[in-house]
Amino acid sequence: MTRKSCMWLAALLLAGTPVSARTETRTTRSGDRITLANDHVEAVFRTSEAFDIETLRLNGRELLEAGRNRTPWILYYKGTQGESPELKPEHALYEGVEVSDGADGKTLRFTWQLTLDYSGKTYPVRMDVSLPDQSELLRWNIEADLPEGWMVTDLKFPCLAITRPADGKILTTEGWGVEKPLDIATFEARYPSHASAMQFIIVHNPEGAFYYGTEDRRGCGKTYAAQCTRGEVLFSDAIPASAGWTREGTFRLPWESLTGYTPAGWEDAVVRWYRPFTYTTEWGSKRLADRNIPQWCYDADAWIRGRYVAEDTFDAVKRAAAFFGEGLGIHWYYWHNHPYDTHYPDYLPAKAGFKEMIRTAQSLGAHVTPYINGRLWDPSADSYRPDRGYEASCRKRDGSLYTEIYPTSKVLNTVTCPSTDIWHEKIINLVDRLQKELGVDGVYIDQISAAAPEPCWNESHPHPVGGGDFWYDGYRRLIGKIRNGYLQPGKILTSEENSECYIDLFDMLLVVNTPHNATDCRIRPVFPMVYSDRVITSGFTYSPLSAEGMTDGDFRYEITKALLWGSQPGWVDPRYLMSDEAVVEARFLKTLMDFRRGLHDVIYGGRFLCEHTAEGDNPTMHAPGFGDEAAVLASEWETPAGKRVYIVVNRDEKAHKVSLPGVKPFRIEALSGKRIDL
Repeated sequence: MTRKSCMWLAALLLAGTPVSARTETRTTRSGDRITLANDHVEAVFRTSEAFDIETLRLNGRELLEAGRNRTPWILYYKGTQGESPELKPEHALYEGVEVSDGADGKTLRFTWQLTLDYSGKTYPVRMDVSLPDQSELLRWNIEADLPEGWMVTDLKFPCLAITRPADGKILTTEGWGVEKPLDIATFEARYPSHASAMQFIIVHNPEGAFYYGTEDRRGCGKTYAAQCTRGEVLFSDAIPASAGWTREGTFRLPWESLTGYTPAGWEDAVVRWYRPFTYTTEWGSKRLADRNIPQWCYDADAWIRGRYVAEDTFDAVKRAAAFFGEGLGIHWYYWHNHPYDTHYPDYLPAKAGFKEMIRTAQSLGAHVTPYINGRLWDPSADSYRPDRGYEASCRKRDGSLYTEIYPTSKVLNTVTCPSTDIWHEKIINLVDRLQKELGVDGVYIDQISAAAPEPCWNESHPHPVGGGDFWYDGYRRLIGKIRNGYLQPGKILTSEENSECYIDLFDMLLVVNTPHNATDCRIRPVFPMVYSDRVITSGFTYSPLSAEGMTDGDFRYEITKALLWGSQPGWVDPRYLMSDEAVVEARFLKTLMDFRRGLHDVIYGGRFLCEHTAEGDNPTMHAPGFGDEAAVLASEWETPAGKRVYIVVNRDEKAHKVSLPGVKPFRIEALSGKRIDL
């Protein structure tokens, strides 16, 4: 984020300045054209022969050429005799448009008639395009009438092609947020998952940003796509439909999609258009203060990543716990009865000695949360048949299993449907036993917040077949049962990655899978801009996997960014962290851990506003996995009390004298942090 945009955004947030005045929406007809417009939006549609969007001017920017938007929807049907057509507007008779007035705007309803049988009836597809009076955003929805016994199994909607912007980039909500050049390629992001933590994608360049998103309050599965050619970018949303979305012969998509353009840049789109929506959701309406999160979870200002139950790991854990002191968090992997990613969910009994290792770490002031998987059931596991895992498995439309193979194990794992009582009982029992038998401080349930939902066609499960909200609902019921009857006081639940629709279920989320490289895949603070005030996170990306790798600059960069964005830094193997090679890095992490303790009034319940690069004596440093960036980095926050604060970190081994907007030049010591209250 540039200094200019950061200052603009901070001023907007703090002053509450309205970006647009209230403007009334109007419609006008001219021949076979109809215009839907207010002072921010002008959209011109054809109303006869073939549908097209001939003009789309948003906030003064013309975004497309006529003739490129004749296929705004694609519907996939399932008939009673096995029919499975893929139908588009070209297969239907276009009837034109009707206008309706709402309480605060207007809606255009476009209708196409499909012939699906010889009953003498046709079956309409109706697409609504709405524009509220004050809005900068067009809102899209669709419904379709069906013959008896038919269903819509999938759809792509809305499909919208815009002119490719010069020097464009695409921003997705993968992990923290990812920005890539807009190459000739198809960019896809499955929601909700690590690949799409939130419900939008953005294409932008220095002139402005085009926003494509949805407002689905039930966390349904969908795949956002941007197909980029030499001349255009085609946006679409591929949606597995639920049989429950068809009632009384009509299929209705249960949310609206939104499109808009802002010349103020992607930050403006994220903060003004998406962030307010999140407060209207079940997961985003809760403040941290409204949740019963154990205090030690707030106070875990650094984490390590224990791997294996072995003497070298145990020795490193003990040394790390003694060095970092009270509050260190430990995620522990490879502790269970079978090799990693095999025999799930048959974890217990734990390997010999693990319970004693937990006790020792706790006696040194650390907190231990062991890993389990909340999604996979190994079909070769001892429990799969006797515990009816095959009944709980998620099924494809042909009845087969979803089977996944991971490089860590190279064995088969099946995806389990979270709607089933069988799976609920299995995970609840595991969480209960881990607390009672091992005395853990919490349980780390992987993949719930990382892996995308699959359509499930198992008719014995308690949900309509297909897609829909059963995945979201199933996990919410599961975690709710654990919290209401099985989670002991002072214990936490965590998951890996940050799918937004689960943030209120877990006390903390580990965010480490965001892709990045030094040239054309850069991490951006999109998630903190939306949710920093309502979630506790730890980690930043995968930490080095050797003692030698600790010193190339990546680890310092990771823990610096984690702290600046509000995350609990670390998540590093203590065998490497506590090695002779990494003495400086371990001391830097300890410094940031202690520094972070003085920031709790800012980062817990406060809002991350933006990043700054300090000016003055601020040399560039290289981190191989991330590229070149200044040695002294800063972020700007707003506390829950409305105060603005700079958080500054120097990752260099030399002190520097630098300046930030609104404050006098200051000195920051080597490998240290500094707080500046504005």
